[in-house]
Amino acid sequence: MRLLIVNADDLGIHPGVNDGVIHAHLAGIVTGASIVTNGEAFDHALRALQRAPDLDVGVHLTLVGETPVSSPERVRGLAPQGRLPRSYGALFRRLFLGRIPDEELKTEIEAQLSRARDAGLNLSHIDSHQHVHLHPAIFPLAAHAARRFGVRAVRAARRVVPVRQPRAAVLAPFARHAHRQARHAGLITADTFLGMAETGGLDEKRLLRLIERIPKGTSELVCHPGVGDGAIGSAYRWGFRWDEETRALTSADVRGALVKAGVRLIRFADL
Repeated sequence: MRLLIVNADDLGIHPGVNDGVIHAHLAGIVTGASIVTNGEAFDHALRALQRAPDLDVGVHLTLVGETPVSSPERVRGLAPQGRLPRSYGALFRRLFLGRIPDEELKTEIEAQLSRARDAGLNLSHIDSHQHVHLHPAIFPLAAHAARRFGVRAVRAARRVVPVRQPRAAVLAPFARHAHRQARHAGLITADTFLGMAETGGLDEKRLLRLIERIPKGTSELVCHPGVGDGAIGSAYRWGFRWDEETRALTSADVRGALVKAGVRLIRFADL
């Protein structure tokens, strides 16, 4: 049996992303979303979620690129001058140099989960912006927080498809190690993770190719829908094609390809 979770990342960073996620769920194949609790549009996302009661919701732990949820004096090593590291590379360098105490990581991870819980969200899973939770110094803290907050699932598949993009090549070994730790901790994970190499450019052609590669078992496909490339891109200069991704995720041809391949759409909450 081929089971597929289609999870939209970055809910909460921008109203256009929020609108795209909800549309790709209501009119497309998205079954889950991960919310950025320190995103500028977090409150907008909470209102948008009222239109999508069946959408699975998790926390997109964001330890780079934004401001922390924690008060600045509690995370001085993680967020100098009150700002988190610019990218996963900057975060990993600070971890390697021993400049970020574990206690600060734990504090910020739990603060982000607390904000989601206090907003009334029923959380099914944890993942992270730029997949930094897979780092060996961070994953045990994220797994501990998941258990503490009653979150049953975490993004930590043992297999990443395909591994041809630099970030995917770096993180795939971390993912395999995290998968073993997650299972030992009693957390649910997908078997296969798809879409990392296509981040920001998951058009219909690429999505159809990925569907052909979905193996037996449970897979998770990460996606980044949005509405309004210009507005989102003015705030986040990532070069993503949010509109095109939304079109792919709502394509009738994509849905037909899933049926033809015998793939059933599910949520983390269904596992």
